[in-house]
Amino acid sequence: MIQTEEKFVQKAFQALCERGVAQKSMLTVSTVTDDDLNAFEKNFDIVLPSLFRAYLKAYCYDFSVICAPVPLDGMDHSEPESEKGLCWIELLSLPREEPLKNLYAGMESFRRICTDKDLVNLNLDCVKNFVPIGEWGGPLCINLDQMDVQENSPATWQICRFDETVFDWKNAGYFNDKDMVIGEGKFPDFKTLLEVYFYGRYDKAYEQQLRACGEEMPDYSFYIQRK
Repeated sequence: MIQTEEKFVQKAFQALCERGVAQKSMLTVSTVTDDDLNAFEKNFDIVLPSLFRAYLKAYCYDFSVICAPVPLDGMDHSEPESEKGLCWIELLSLPREEPLKNLYAGMESFRRICTDKDLVNLNLDCVKNFVPIGEWGGPLCINLDQMDVQENSPATWQICRFDETVFDWKNAGYFNDKDMVIGEGKFPDFKTLLEVYFYGRYDKAYEQQLRACGEEMPDYSFYIQRK
């Protein structure tokens, strides 16, 4: 299982380069070790998904903002005829020196905002199992509580976001009917996020859409930005 996940991650970075989005020179072999990740988990009292661990141990890189074509009506409307459009997200950057520093900072910031009585004002237990992996107009997180993922039900998805301008999470619909925080579902899981943004799951459909409208083909080298 671990070897399969490591291979999937390696191929994801390979696809990112083959698509012309990233260059191999942007990537260096990761300096993150299992001991580093074990220490991170112990510090925050969580257990990271094995696929995300494999991702963190694959490569270091200094880019963060990346885009890809996605269904405009959301990932739960991914049928072939659905309209696709480019969507930018900011992923966690992993610098070669102190590669996990941004992950630590993201966790600390997210927990601080969530438990601040003048902001979201929740108990830590309510948000302890959220791991910020980037930004999408607010924190983009892995919800470690979501184990029974159903692709046709965003309320079960592991990858969610929280609007950075919204602090009343009840009214924002960030709780489920069991009064648990779930955020706004964006992707079923981290594997799906890699399939979309690294493998380019919707590249061909987006190109067909542009071709049908008589528009220019995309320049994939603009799909990524360095910090």
